[in-house]
Amino acid sequence: MKHFDTPPKSGSAGSSAVAQAVSDAAGAAHHNAWRLNQTGVNLGNLYTPARAIGESPVFTQRPLSKPLVSETVDPLHIALVKLREPQALDDQTLEGIAVTLSQLTRLGLNIALVVDCDESDSRQTRNDTSTWETMVRDQSARIVEILEEFNAPGAFVVDQSLCYTDSDSAEAGSEKVKNGVEVRNKELLFSPLADGIIPVVPPIAYTSEFKKKRVDGDDVILALTREFAGLTAYQIQEDLSEEMRKSLCDAAQSITDRPLLDRIIILDPVGGIPSKKRADGTHVFINLEAEYRDVKEELRRWSSTQPPADAQKNQTVLGSSNPVSKFLETEVSSLDRPLRNKLASEPISTRHEKNLDVVRQALMLLPPSSSALIITPVEAAISSQSQFLPTPSTGVRTRRSKNPLIHNLLTDKPMISSSLPSNPVHRATSSKEPGISTFLKKGIPVTIIPYPSIHGWTPISPTNPSIELETDHRIDFPRLVDLIEDSFRRKLDVKAYLDRIRGRVAGIIIAGNYEGGAICTWETPPNAPNSDIRVPYLDKFAVLTSSQGSGGVADIVWGALTRTCFPSGLVWRSRSNNPVNKWYFERAVGMWNLPGDAWTMFWTTSGVAEEWGEKQRLLKEGKVDNGKLTRWEAYVDVCSGIVPSWADGKRPD
Repeated sequence: MKHFDTPPKSGSAGSSAVAQAVSDAAGAAHHNAWRLNQTGVNLGNLYTPARAIGESPVFTQRPLSKPLVSETVDPLHIALVKLREPQALDDQTLEGIAVTLSQLTRLGLNIALVVDCDESDSRQTRNDTSTWETMVRDQSARIVEILEEFNAPGAFVVDQSLCYTDSDSAEAGSEKVKNGVEVRNKELLFSPLADGIIPVVPPIAYTSEFKKKRVDGDDVILALTREFAGLTAYQIQEDLSEEMRKSLCDAAQSITDRPLLDRIIILDPVGGIPSKKRADGTHVFINLEAEYRDVKEELRRWSSTQPPADAQKNQTVLGSSNPVSKFLETEVSSLDRPLRNKLASEPISTRHEKNLDVVRQALMLLPPSSSALIITPVEAAISSQSQFLPTPSTGVRTRRSKNPLIHNLLTDKPMISSSLPSNPVHRATSSKEPGISTFLKKGIPVTIIPYPSIHGWTPISPTNPSIELETDHRIDFPRLVDLIEDSFRRKLDVKAYLDRIRGRVAGIIIAGNYEGGAICTWETPPNAPNSDIRVPYLDKFAVLTSSQGSGGVADIVWGALTRTCFPSGLVWRSRSNNPVNKWYFERAVGMWNLPGDAWTMFWTTSGVAEEWGEKQRLLKEGKVDNGKLTRWEAYVDVCSGIVPSWADGKRPD
């Protein structure tokens, strides 16, 4: 929350301003209580912080000599939202979106909204601009009317801030962007944003001859991203006068020293980016630096296997691959039949590719802290209240549902962790349940050594030798040691550790600039050295203390570990009193306290306990050789026999 706080310049004025803002927010919440209940978005006690602020203790041992409020003004924080196909949404859904956006502005995130009325119809001619323009203006006015009802500062249409320059008509020596769309009148955007007003931008630009030009909504997103990122300042021509240059700089800095575009939000009926690798069918989090090409290729493969448009008309609009297709089909079923046919005429994977590409291009222009969210409009309008009140007969009440946009603002994370097992979630059983959104970040690169085959890492063999951590030129071994010691907060006995894992290293995963990593080995059960069982063992899982709890580093490493390197499962152990065991438990298939209560064993391999139980049944019937180890027995044997390699000699590690 402090990240989005904008303290005033004066300490005394700041106190009164904060008190007045709190009073206004509380009054607005009380006045609009019926609207919040009607539209189904409610943040509980969020709008009544006066008592909490007034009674907050100040931990100090001497009188305060300076005001707690900073003298500097924080930059303007902006979220760029694109609402696609608003003409397909009913008023109640738009009202829910309006309440959510107004709550974001109250939390300090200013909103700029782009209207995209394209109907996903690849056969539709783009020459009929008059009908299209009428629809865009009608929908923009409709959105503004609803926003003004819930956002106290208001909203209005900004339809003269964009210009279009064809590359063929660009002046010699001038630098023009590829798509031709640029922001010309930035004051029309910055001034209302600073006052909490939501500018609604239709995809209409003007040429140098002042002719209207229909442009793509994604191009508008990129043009606004460049403007908010301050990149257009580098396009000022050298022959401008000093007065004109100063005027442009003053205009850019009149509202804020440096606006920050924190979020790119795509509200699209197709929802998040689909994934066949997850049972829930959708990418929860995409680390673009490492996953963009794979996700793009997956979408293209999916596109090639989709049925023709005519065949899709008899199926759900989004196809059977997406688990939220039934849910969205329920929402789309209320639309006119011609629009439904238009939605089905274009492969949905094409729209997903466009969303993925525009988010990637936008985030490449922004700092690493910026992020993006792709969700359905219905999901953005979801209630945080219980959907059903208790009935006298049952007294049953459904649990509260969180709003994904509010949750993402407060945590900078997706609704669910991407490293959790992807169990099928039948969200389509109720039209009131949301789909699954996709959270995207520029992210960090992931290095996997050796790069696994399609089936993951394979056991050590003459053709697949173990890697040597200290001599492999691909590994910065001193930094790896620093990562381990920083994460575990203990000194590693490097020589003893290398001796223990020598000749059995399966591979290593490195996230970013050694911000996180994992070392895995192939272990042989100590009590059965002649066994042909090779146990995939997670020897070290480390994340820098500065990266723990933020940035998704742990999720990124865990995803690479369990989905790429060991998709069939692996085993590891942890101190029984380790606070991270809850995190492990949520991601493991099973756990077991090893004898002695010092260690807890976890595994992600399916069928381990069932295999052991079947052996016990056959033993009772005398139908199995007791000398043959099950995976359960091998796992327990390996985890019980690992010797710690810490310099302090304390056990357990």
